[in-house]
Amino acid sequence: MNEHSLTAIPLILAFISFAIGATLPVVGEKGNIRIFTLPVREQLLAVADNPVVWRWAHVFLGAAAILLLVGLTMLTTILEGAGERVLSRLGLVGVLLAIVLWVVFSAHRAVITVSAAQETIGTGTVPPYYEPLAQWGFALFYVYAVVGFLALAAYGGSSLQVGLLPAWAGWGTIIYSIAMLVLLLITGDTLPAFHYFPPLLMGILLLMRG
Repeated sequence: MNEHSLTAIPLILAFISFAIGATLPVVGEKGNIRIFTLPVREQLLAVADNPVVWRWAHVFLGAAAILLLVGLTMLTTILEGAGERVLSRLGLVGVLLAIVLWVVFSAHRAVITVSAAQETIGTGTVPPYYEPLAQWGFALFYVYAVVGFLALAAYGGSSLQVGLLPAWAGWGTIIYSIAMLVLLLITGDTLPAFHYFPPLLMGILLLMRG
């Protein structure tokens, strides 16, 4: 396997791992399709009803972020080898920051949320410490989302400069990332899945090229 194929593997696996993590809490006998959007108390009760699956979901979500970082680090090496060192490095720095924020956010939801859920079951009320921590967690998620979209746009621009991927893929990544960023700034929220679509496309195209 050449470097293009090796780079493609973690990018594709990142999407698969994320899809598994995002799906686990909503399927099965105790799954809840609205669990990620429920009000605080209802979400904690749903988590308390299915804590093991909730923890495993965030293990897969955290693993997805690590795989994404590995894949984009390898992609940066290819882009730098082709002569583009500015946008690719900016993209990598942005991804590194975003992934650190996401891993902290995932750990918070896997540990603190489960603990608060168990207390809610016992007392019938949301622990007083939880909502401030949840707001702090959302702030981490918001910064992660902004930085992540900017980083993906940088990778789109980098690939355009060296012709690593088809031009439509580079432009598509830039336009998509900016559009999702604008939507985030307007609505104040986004789906973390949106960060995995451009890398999945890059991975598939690199695998085909390899």
